[in-house]
Amino acid sequence: MQSIIQSIRDVLGSVAQLPGWFLYFCAPVLLILTGFILAAVHADRAYPPVALFLGGVGMFLVASIAESFTDFVAWAAIYLAVAALVKVFFYIPFPKRKKAKNRNEDIYQAFHADLDMGKPMETELPPALTLEEGELQLKHVDSLIEKLRTAELDPADRLELDAVARSLDDYRGRALSAGDARALNDCLSAVLKLTAKYSL
Repeated sequence: MQSIIQSIRDVLGSVAQLPGWFLYFCAPVLLILTGFILAAVHADRAYPPVALFLGGVGMFLVASIAESFTDFVAWAAIYLAVAALVKVFFYIPFPKRKKAKNRNEDIYQAFHADLDMGKPMETELPPALTLEEGELQLKHVDSLIEKLRTAELDPADRLELDAVARSLDDYRGRALSAGDARALNDCLSAVLKLTAKYSL
């Protein structure tokens, strides 16, 4: 027990060697800087615990130079005032980070190319895949999808798999144009990537 007390005294003695102004204003200045950063990244909920932590650190530093209880009271008043003023940062309309592009939108763009434009040119061309060839490729993709559904996919991958499965319905029961064949190959590529990811 005495060794612990002595260690604390040694630490306080070392801290006391630092400039008094640094010990007195270190925590309030850090609180201002940290509060500004938290406000900029919209981390409002992190502010109270950070303020409490820096307050504890500040009291420890002030303890190394305080000569009376009045010093603690004066420092606490300054720190609380700074903490209240820092709250103003959280009312500044900092720009929010752009949200990541919706993965489902990427999938939609990949498997449902501009539906409004239609495919007038392709309807005049001979099919790239006959009904039998298309059904054979669809059967292969369906078998891979069924295998993937038995695996524990993460939410994003489940979403992608569902999007692929829905898009396959557009290519069933008919011969496929060149654009359809490319889209079907995109579906197959997406499914193959997932099977490789989950070692299936």
